[in-house]
Amino acid sequence: MMNKIKILANIFSKITVCVLLASAIYMTVMWGLDAQISVMILWQILLVSAVCSIPILMYPDEEGKEVSKQGMIARQIIYFIYANCAVLGLGRAFGWFYFSKAKMVVLMEVLIIGVYVTVNLIVYVNDHMVAESMNQKLEEMRKRKDA
Repeated sequence: MMNKIKILANIFSKITVCVLLASAIYMTVMWGLDAQISVMILWQILLVSAVCSIPILMYPDEEGKEVSKQGMIARQIIYFIYANCAVLGLGRAFGWFYFSKAKMVVLMEVLIIGVYVTVNLIVYVNDHMVAESMNQKLEEMRKRKDA
């Protein structure tokens, strides 16, 4: 359970940073650099990030069962649809955009995809680096054992 909480906190922080960056881009494009915004946007960003982080609990951790490649792809698709609906739904409720304004919706969708890809890329690179480090240590252990 503690491992799941660590994973959740890790993903939440990555999502929050990316959503903050996406929000800055969105507000700059839609309202300009001198836009006046409420402090509520900070709480809204945290809420959106939390809502988008929760489904990460459906992924197995190191102690969990292995999931097939098709299973992981299906989970990624489901997670993307969930995150997309969550951001669009909460964003609309918060007044971030209006469905009647195509430019706003298109930019939101581009940013949602950007955040999704960025977070997944960061996680992949981090996991790859950990795996490489473990493989290197295993190789060093084998060399010492053979010597």
